[in-house]
Amino acid sequence: MKKILLLALFSFCLTSCSNDEATSNDPTALNVLQKGTSNSGSTSTDYLVSVSQNSDGSLWTYIISKNPETKAKDLGHYIINLNNCGNESATFANIVYANVNGYPADLTANEGQGTDCDPQAITNNFIKINVEGSGPWVIDIKFERGYEAVISTSWIKAGNSCSLGSVLAPGCPKVPYCSYSQGFFFANGALNNGATNLWTNGLTIGETTYTQADGMHIWNIDRGYGGNQVLNGFFQLGAVRLSDAEASVQLHVDIIEAYFTAVGNVLDYETTSNGKIYFRLPAEAGGITASQVAKAGGAIGKFIDENHCN
Repeated sequence: MKKILLLALFSFCLTSCSNDEATSNDPTALNVLQKGTSNSGSTSTDYLVSVSQNSDGSLWTYIISKNPETKAKDLGHYIINLNNCGNESATFANIVYANVNGYPADLTANEGQGTDCDPQAITNNFIKINVEGSGPWVIDIKFERGYEAVISTSWIKAGNSCSLGSVLAPGCPKVPYCSYSQGFFFANGALNNGATNLWTNGLTIGETTYTQADGMHIWNIDRGYGGNQVLNGFFQLGAVRLSDAEASVQLHVDIIEAYFTAVGNVLDYETTSNGKIYFRLPAEAGGITASQVAKAGGAIGKFIDENHCN
């Protein structure tokens, strides 16, 4: 369930705002704030904005609508400052996807000349979302990992004016994720190392929920016949999912998830040939190849090696 973090008038600090009301302690930013808004025809009550994020802080939703009591113009674009945690700030490269009203967003990391918006005066780390229509505009931004919410700078372009103000935005990453290894959850020792406590609700991959017994059965068969790199993706995804760390490797998770969603229940592919038992999984499923799954699994394995839980 999304946690509503802010529901208020679009809190732009226009020329009527004092320095005490600004959200930055940087004197340069305060001067830009005053300069940028003094040339704007917008007012602090032109737009209504709500901001929410999901439980792990990786999905941010901005809902912008016109205040019915004003003559607000249609938006051209919306800009959010991401430079809120030094070297650990979210960046354009950390965005998995962005949508506007359910459709892929026209998203860029730069602002052209002649728009009266000048985010580069404060930071080069920002995102610009172009929008169309008369609103409301629902902007969803999915990041690779979760971030704490902080008050930051935003710009709204409408008509010939650009207004600068404050909005909640991604700050520092949430507590760093760690993950247990695939062996921790699937190998024989998983019955005695505490992994069972993390299997309480089972493991859902590709819309199929597996019990710990199922997972260990698949592991023992696969390892007994030499290992299948497609199933390595299955085990690596299972490890970060059971460790509640998948947001850190979401792009790789999505590849493996898409493959196994198309495949269905892995147990249905159990095969015996020449006295050997193995899983005969397809070379492609759901538009994802086995080699893509193997590569994604390897990337998750690297993350686990570098961020293993103690």
